[in-house]
Amino acid sequence: IDERTLYFDFLYINFKQSYAEYEADTFSRLCESPVFRHETGLAVLRVLALTRNTYKNPAMVVECLLAQNLHLVQELAGSTVGPQIMIYYGPDFFRMGLGEDLKDKDGLNMRDALEALGLVYQAARRILVFAESGNYQYQLNVSPLVSAIKKAGKEWRGGEQLKELCQDIKIKNNSLITEGIVEMP
Repeated sequence: IDERTLYFDFLYINFKQSYAEYEADTFSRLCESPVFRHETGLAVLRVLALTRNTYKNPAMVVECLLAQNLHLVQELAGSTVGPQIMIYYGPDFFRMGLGEDLKDKDGLNMRDALEALGLVYQAARRILVFAESGNYQYQLNVSPLVSAIKKAGKEWRGGEQLKELCQDIKIKNNSLITEGIVEMP
């Protein structure tokens, strides 16, 4: 059994418990395609796991990832060229970054939060083009972003503000380009 299947199966257990109706009505049919299952399906499960499966509109995650976030799907599915990026404090960054609107009927909150997550990956990829090998895991610490979200407290505006926060981030690396930390302007 390959790593993607193993990871998918692991995440799928909690997904089925949290989103039973959506899983039965829609997601299980989409996952009949091995391509969907190992790419977009795995990305969907990872995004929802970042929220600890508390986000209430899983159909919007699928829609957002299929519509405009191919590079993010590749990152989350582990199909990019180069080192895999492990985001330390990723669940805190994403779940807290979404803010209070977890029902998100129109999906705008999730769309903006996914764009923010994409900006984080893109900032890291700009650095990783100089990596000498692609066969390792790059560790990216996003705790400065989490601190900014916490500092905003009740004034935090969700995905829209998360996207604004991530617009101009930079990454400070170690000399081996194996780990880095987000720096904000």
